[in-house]
This record gives sequence, C-alpha cells and structure tokens, in this order.
Amino acid sequence: MTARLEVIVGPMFSGKTERLISKLHRAQYARKRVRIIKPAHDTRTQGYIASRAVNSDGSTEITDQLSAVMVRDEEEFWKIVGLNKFDVLAVDEAQFFPLDTPMRDSLGWFGRAIRELLRQRCDTQLRIIIAGLDMDFAEEPFGPIPGLLAIADSVEKLTGVCMVCGSDAGYISHRIISDDRQLVVGDAGEYQVRCRSCYEPPRKNV
Repeated sequence: MTARLEVIVGPMFSGKTERLISKLHRAQYARKRVRIIKPAHDTRTQGYIASRAVNSDGSTEITDQLSAVMVRDEEEFWKIVGLNKFDVLAVDEAQFFPLDTPMRDSLGWFGRAIRELLRQRCDTQLRIIIAGLDMDFAEEPFGPIPGLLAIADSVEKLTGVCMVCGSDAGYISHRIISDDRQLVVGDAGEYQVRCRSCYEPPRKNV
C-alpha cells in the first residue's frame, strides 16, 4: 500500500481531460472519494473540468464535465487538502501553475506541494492523477509538468490527430495566432494539433 502519482500528457485535443474524467468515473464507481482541482488561470471553464470534441468545422463542444475547485496559490492548495478527505486527487491543466521567478527548480510550488503530499501520505492508498501539456507552442517544457513527470509512478503520453495532414502523430499544440507569450489560454480558434512534419516553429526575433 503506497501513494501513487499518475501523469497524463499530450497536446491539446489529444483526449487528456477525457482520459482523466474516465479514470475519475471509475474511481467513483469504486466508491472512492474524489477531489478535483484546477488552476484559476484556466478561464475557459469556471468551477469544472470538461472534455471536448472538435467538430468538422473546427468548433468544439463539451462531451463530459465534473465539478472542480479553482486554485490560485499554494495557500489555497493546502487549505483544500486539509479541509477535505479524499482517496483520489485529480488536477487538470496543471501546466498553468507557475514556476518560481527566478526559477528554483522544475517543480514550482505546485510540484513541490504534490511531492510533499505524497511523502505525507506515503503509507496510504492516495492516488493523485494530473493532466496537462508537457510542451508549449514553441516545443519548450511547460510549467511544472516536466518535473512532475520525473517523480511520477506512471505516465501516459497521448497524441492527437494532426489538423494539417490527418496523421495520428499530433504531438504539439501549434499556435495559429500571433502572440509569443507562453501562457495564452485558447481553444480551436487559437491552436491546432500538428505532427513534426507539419509543425512550424515560431520565428524568433534576432
């Protein structure tokens, strides 16, 4: 009996949240107590996590959703952990939790909090499931996800369908709007899943 960390990564529209919700439904069927959190920075959905399907015209629609608590900082995280009894802690869009400035490590406050929670409950059946983007639009590591991959007990790396050639090798969320900030919350109107062959790296100012 030991606590476990599971991480689900992949580009946008690869089914990460769908996979996460599926795991949570199974946990609920098994009568496990589930608590879901997400970064307050993700403003697309307030108070819930949602899986989406991309229609032929490029629009998206919600296919399933579960209630979630929005978390802004480490204080709120530990308050939620302390006030709630749960067997499964789920986190969606974890890439939006910021790293330290200046950078201290690859975990940031959120990754360190997850590591500490696993240590505190190492002799329990606590299950932590985290989903998020492992890379940003420029093929750079995204937020605390790379650090969480290093301490995870299991990792699922999903791919999407390339929106240019149709191959099942989409590995990155290609930004189709002009904005070089790393944190730009968006959907099908701002991003496309692309494979390596169809991906166009952003131009860097010289």
